[in-house]
Amino acid sequence: MTNLEQKESNSDLEKHQEESEAHIDSDPKTEISENLEEAPVDNVELESTEGIEETAEAEVTIEEPETVQEEVTDESVSTEEQEESDEDVSAGVEESTEALAQEEAEEAQEEAEEAQEEGDESEEISTPEFYTTIFEKAEEFVSQDDWGFISNELANLALRISEGPESSDDVSKEKISAFNTLRDEFEEKKRAHYAELNKKKEENLVEKKAVLKQLSDLVTEQRWTDTKEVNQLKGKWENIKSLPQGELEALNERFEALLNEFESHKVDRLVRKLQQEEENFTLKLVILEKMDALNVKADASEVDYNELNTEFQDLLVQWRKIGRVPSEKNQQTWDHFNEAQDKFNTLRFKHDKQYRQSIERALEKKKKLIEEAEALMDDISIAEAARRVNRLHKAWKKTGNLPQKEENELWEKFKTATDSFNEKKTENLDALRDEEQKNLIAKQALIQRAIEAQSAETYDEGHKAMQQLMEQWKAIGPVPRKKSSRVWKQFKEAMDAFYDQRREHFKSIRKDQKDNLVAKKEIIAKLNALTEGDDPAKAVEEAKKLQEEFKRVGHVPLKFKNKIWKDYREVCDQIYGNFRSSGADLGMERRLASEGIEPGVRKEIIKYQKELESLRKDVSKLESEMIQYEEAQTYFKPTNKGNKLRDELQLKIDKAVEEISIGKRRIAELVQNINELKEQS
Repeated sequence: MTNLEQKESNSDLEKHQEESEAHIDSDPKTEISENLEEAPVDNVELESTEGIEETAEAEVTIEEPETVQEEVTDESVSTEEQEESDEDVSAGVEESTEALAQEEAEEAQEEAEEAQEEGDESEEISTPEFYTTIFEKAEEFVSQDDWGFISNELANLALRISEGPESSDDVSKEKISAFNTLRDEFEEKKRAHYAELNKKKEENLVEKKAVLKQLSDLVTEQRWTDTKEVNQLKGKWENIKSLPQGELEALNERFEALLNEFESHKVDRLVRKLQQEEENFTLKLVILEKMDALNVKADASEVDYNELNTEFQDLLVQWRKIGRVPSEKNQQTWDHFNEAQDKFNTLRFKHDKQYRQSIERALEKKKKLIEEAEALMDDISIAEAARRVNRLHKAWKKTGNLPQKEENELWEKFKTATDSFNEKKTENLDALRDEEQKNLIAKQALIQRAIEAQSAETYDEGHKAMQQLMEQWKAIGPVPRKKSSRVWKQFKEAMDAFYDQRREHFKSIRKDQKDNLVAKKEIIAKLNALTEGDDPAKAVEEAKKLQEEFKRVGHVPLKFKNKIWKDYREVCDQIYGNFRSSGADLGMERRLASEGIEPGVRKEIIKYQKELESLRKDVSKLESEMIQYEEAQTYFKPTNKGNKLRDELQLKIDKAVEEISIGKRRIAELVQNINELKEQS
């Protein structure tokens, strides 16, 4: 195309633009669709209408002059007809339209010149270079983040390719193919991007609705105190940004309505809270009055402090159950409470000897704990001292509380001592780590010995070895904290493995022990039968045989061992007791026979004589106990507690007197019966 032809084309195009203003303004998208048939269509705003019009106008300027001239002629005829039909349009609108047409014509002129320059340049470069340049520009565009801009520029490049020189060489064909592939990949990525974006919007919508439901449930359940949870829901709501079009406004309206409802009830709740705090203040004042009244009683010389302390502790429990009081009255309330509590403890310490002794014991224990804490600074083993400081803290907590003043003073000393040691521990961390590492090596050696002890010749030897290893383990100091659990687990696993084997071994003999239990019960039953025989001497002979048999039977289950032995000893004692008793009866019978007492009467006398001897022993024992009780009464002073103990002793004395009296009457009856039997015979 020559320069002259290009100028004529530009002049005709300018005239065409002035005459066809209405056509261009009325439907710019029609022209875009005609000239950008290969541009992709999607639901994303890729470029402004003005930019598309400029592309279309540039497209017109690079066509052949003949084609442009024909189109301009046709458009001119159409424009003239349009102008004739629009004569009634106001002058102001015409001037505005002409100005817009003039501006667009100037822009078209500039684009035509740029297109001409590009055309001139394209004539100067070779075809492969032309397509290579386009492909390089396409690669540059797709590396950016603006999806709409990239899509528009790729469409323009595609238009240039469609109007470019013939691609007969391999390089040009390769670059065109590469461009098409690059464009297809970009479009696929763009579709995936917007699909992911839409998916994220849907997920955000679901999250928003979930947050809305949580707030709705909270309001429905009237949880007006959950201010913290509501604030968390507000934070979640604000963090969820992108949503599908048309959803945000309705959701926000609903969320704001629920927030407003919550806030309105929150005010009511705060009012009720303030009212409750006033009620709590009144209740605490009542308790403080009762505490003051108890302190007045506690200052008396004769008072039961156990009862007073019970009442005082009940008041403390009630105090703890009452909630907060108004903030401006909180400090004075607590000051009064602490003052009343300190006063009660002081009075109790002054008048209650038992309480004073308990406080003194606690005081001594805490002083001792302070001394031990202070001695930690001189301990050679930092690791051992670190373990001991933890035990000291636990012991301090278990020791009873002192009056507030003394408690605070001693705690300050104890805390200072332990803090000083902790500072020393921090300064000597390297030494502590070295010591812990040595302890770790020592404990690992014990683990190996525990594994070896699993193969002991007997389970008794293995058990003793395990016990010794456990004692040594306890004597070794702490190991690095990160490895403490692991080495203990290894040591315990080694011990558990041994004791599991030991349990399996004893399971095999447990059945035999059950059989032994049955056998020993049968022997005891036979021994019990011997106690009912008439011949004690013969019973003893049979019992000796059964005792030998009992010894030959093996062990019984451990839980039955004591009971079986007890039953066995009791029945054996009874058999031999019968034998000894029979020997005593024979001697008595010989004495009665020498006195000329008949055999039938002798048995009756022997019976009475046994009961008589037994009663005399019981009476003698009761008389000794009564003397001890009477002597003990003299040790107690006439106080409340002493009188109570004296009364208890008097009850025992009265009971002993009554039993002695009954025993003596029976003794007299037995003596009379024996004498009567002797006289009759």
